[in-house]
Amino acid sequence: MAVTRRRRPWIPPRLAALLGLTAACALSAGPAPAEIVTSASPSVVRSLLPEPRPNAALEAALREELFPVRTDDGQGHGPDPGSDEAEQAKRHRMRAECASQPALRYRWNRVDLNGDGKAELVAQVLGPQVCGTGGCPLLIFREPRPGQLQLITRMSLFQPPLVVAERRSNSWKQLITRVRIDAGHGTFAELPYDGRTYPSNPSVPPAMPLRRPEPGTAVLVWNDKDPRAHALPCATSGDPAATTRR
Repeated sequence: MAVTRRRRPWIPPRLAALLGLTAACALSAGPAPAEIVTSASPSVVRSLLPEPRPNAALEAALREELFPVRTDDGQGHGPDPGSDEAEQAKRHRMRAECASQPALRYRWNRVDLNGDGKAELVAQVLGPQVCGTGGCPLLIFREPRPGQLQLITRMSLFQPPLVVAERRSNSWKQLITRVRIDAGHGTFAELPYDGRTYPSNPSVPPAMPLRRPEPGTAVLVWNDKDPRAHALPCATSGDPAATTRR
């Protein structure tokens, strides 16, 4: 009596890889290695090491974004907004929040993302309490006036380098970064500008896998011999309570 074998349903190799299945789950003539989701790689035409000097205005902007604090009790009770008392309370609480996360550092570069002749600032924050296996925070600021920074994007799970592509979306250059799949494996994602901001998470839409080699400039390039990471102080140098972590 003939035995009828049930054929397994065919699963696309890319989907099989995402589900952690082996290639044997698909119909094939013989064994094949498990497939990892891949994408094209950027074509780096130029690399820029991080800036060698710290930036006080950038440090202040990073503290504002990393340690948002209130000067009231959540019910409207507290110093008048904008008063000297409110600003003093804000600085005090911000220093306390900052000091609770030791060993924070940052690396930064200037790069003109929208072609207006004014460079934007990109900064990666480093530290055991802000970084994970997928990467560290990346913040992008514009500088409408010297020393005054405005946040454009705060991105999670960033892994250097950041590639600034020549292709544009809404007049801003697209960004390319890596996305971790698991230990030793990853892919590249393309981050389009939507007219207001870049995607905050490179692993989910509107970020999208890079499908073709895009030329671009790599910034925040990591160099083991010259990492150029600056300690993030918990206050400005003019503040008598200013501290710098080493």
